[in-house]
Amino acid sequence: MTASSTWPRHGRVTLKPFTEPLSETEWRRFYDCFRDPEIAEWNGSRPLRMPLWLFKRVVMGEVARGDRLGFGILDERGEWLGTVELYELTPSEATLGILIGAKDRWGQGYGTDAVKAVLEYAFCKLGLKKVKLRTYKHNLRAQRAFEKAGFRHVEKPPQGGLRLGLSLGPKHEFIPMEITKEEWGC
Repeated sequence: MTASSTWPRHGRVTLKPFTEPLSETEWRRFYDCFRDPEIAEWNGSRPLRMPLWLFKRVVMGEVARGDRLGFGILDERGEWLGTVELYELTPSEATLGILIGAKDRWGQGYGTDAVKAVLEYAFCKLGLKKVKLRTYKHNLRAQRAFEKAGFRHVEKPPQGGLRLGLSLGPKHEFIPMEITKEEWGC
């Protein structure tokens, strides 16, 4: 795999836009991330059950819509580690989502590098004013990575997890974070 010099990069990672063709190996690693029960739990979802051909169609449909930008995270050797995306994209802001699917790379700084690469792209290339995210309260590793990339905690909105007076519990409580273009320094 030859990375384009125009693809976002930071530290040890390069971000491959989903508008570029993915190899079969990249598709398989991408797909396997969403089928893994442990990763699905950290992502607040269930393991993916659709076949690979349908997964490809869904992803490419999302790319074609134009309200999100997705990237594959490639390590220094060009190997697929996961994905990072900007969704709910408007001319001034976006929401960030990231998933490191290569579990043997967790806790090694790849997520922080990927977040920094996408923030540089968001603020300096796209001209966004703010990038926000929400992460689970119990996902301290993700919070540390986001803080290292410059995100700060913001005031929590009213609890939306209450239904008929029942809480979904602390495992489903979100922590909102954000960073502005001024804070990024671009």
